[in-house]
Amino acid sequence: MPQKSRLMPVLLLLLTTLAIVQFSIAITSTTPSYEWFDPLIDVRGVLADRHLKLPNEEAMQESAIKAMIESLDDPYALFIPVDKEEAFIKDLEGDYAGIGAQVRMIDRELHIISPMENSPSLKAGVRAGDVVEHIDGEPATNTTIEKLIERLTGPVGTDVVVSVRHTDNSKEEITITRGHIKSQSITGLLRRNQNWSWCLDEENGITYVRIMQFNDTTPMELINALQSAEKQNVINGLVIDLRENPGGSLSAAIHISDMFLDSGTIVTVTGRVDPIRAWNADSKQILQDVPIVILVNNNSASASEIVSGSLQANNRVAILGTRTYGKGSVQEVLHLTSGGMLKFTTARYDLANGRTIDKKLSEDSGLWGVDPNKGLVILETRKETVERIKSREPFTIITEDEPEASACADIDWIEDTLHDHQLAQAVVALRGKLETGNWPLLSEDDPVVTGISEAVTELAKERIEILKELVKVGNRLSELQSELDEEEVSLIPEDTNLDNAVVTLTDENGNSIGSWQVTSGNIEDALDSLRLESTTEVKENNIKNIYIYIE
Repeated sequence: MPQKSRLMPVLLLLLTTLAIVQFSIAITSTTPSYEWFDPLIDVRGVLADRHLKLPNEEAMQESAIKAMIESLDDPYALFIPVDKEEAFIKDLEGDYAGIGAQVRMIDRELHIISPMENSPSLKAGVRAGDVVEHIDGEPATNTTIEKLIERLTGPVGTDVVVSVRHTDNSKEEITITRGHIKSQSITGLLRRNQNWSWCLDEENGITYVRIMQFNDTTPMELINALQSAEKQNVINGLVIDLRENPGGSLSAAIHISDMFLDSGTIVTVTGRVDPIRAWNADSKQILQDVPIVILVNNNSASASEIVSGSLQANNRVAILGTRTYGKGSVQEVLHLTSGGMLKFTTARYDLANGRTIDKKLSEDSGLWGVDPNKGLVILETRKETVERIKSREPFTIITEDEPEASACADIDWIEDTLHDHQLAQAVVALRGKLETGNWPLLSEDDPVVTGISEAVTELAKERIEILKELVKVGNRLSELQSELDEEEVSLIPEDTNLDNAVVTLTDENGNSIGSWQVTSGNIEDALDSLRLESTTEVKENNIKNIYIYIE
């Protein structure tokens, strides 16, 4: 039965709050004069004036910028040229104009995984499983997915004509009017009649919400999702799935953390230029007495780690899964007055318990990211992760042929159909918490030791893959060298007796400079090390004199 909503106070706060995190940024120079630029100006001038080839000055400029960025050893720093700005902003905000469909290249064909909710592609009749054969009359094969997506996107209100092959092999030409697309960041467990089901355990009132990424709309999406879940069933327990969530908006992460806290520090940001800044929770809290499990793994990063780490540090949630990625640094994106954009790291995140999230910035080499609670370390191999993601996909796409599933999940179905052991254990943990008031111990693995071991295992796998590639390169080099050796023509006929051979050097007029008898070494190897041009015919059987012409 629906209960009185515990979400309304936060919903009203969200509606009246424009933003919770704003940075005022002014681009200033710390260089006292232009002397720093003098060598760059000199090098550019000399090369432009005197180099054999006329330099591409735009390429030179971009290379100089990239070199400055690379010197920082900052893996997240990036210069975005003017012609790449639009694509970068689209990826950053998940906000663009196009047809609104999830696509994937399979066997060099563009497959529609699913049309997106309320999208132009869904309204036009594009179906999950369609193969796009032509875009505006041009073939959609033998090219990159990036180029195909570029052809599908375009200004709002413009048309694109796609020729698709449906799963029954019938073909159809569909005209789609491009529209404004905003990627949804919140999903439920599965779709029923094209609507999300949020139910994990109907009897115990356990709800499931997945946050795929954090953008500016995520807090409102989460409120809407929880309100929808309340209409389906009472919320006595909540699972928030942050696995494979790469992060995103800092403000969204702070806002969502604040929803579930009535006090305490959410996160502290420490930079070189800006002073230390901390964000604290206010007194408005949703689902105050509801136990929460957050699922994480080593692909949970950045904003995911702020939410999971801040709520864990304030004893609001239990974390289940494996240690997170360890990307806890703040990146700012600036529009440059000269054109282009610059993304760079300005600060690091620290949690309320003092732990540094970023693995590269942490003073303790064994501590980074967010660890599961003791007793809730639930491991998942890479193979199991792939199987889980593949098994889940058919239940999340928009299709008229929805696979059979109950409106609410159960543990056996989660294990056997979704192949998601971590999620099944989250249900077990919440049931235990609701029954006893304490989180059960579902494993004996130590969270810190396991986190380090997982990292060591991943590095070992990376090393093995690198070694495999080196072996492949070595084998290919050997093959090419063998082909090269077969192509080479020996200077000396086969079966020639070189015992007691004599080397004679003459000048360009044929005057003898001297003769030397070969007492050791390989004559052919010695000759191969020189660039020789034959001036005489080589006799077949027995060589007594070898003439080397010297200019």
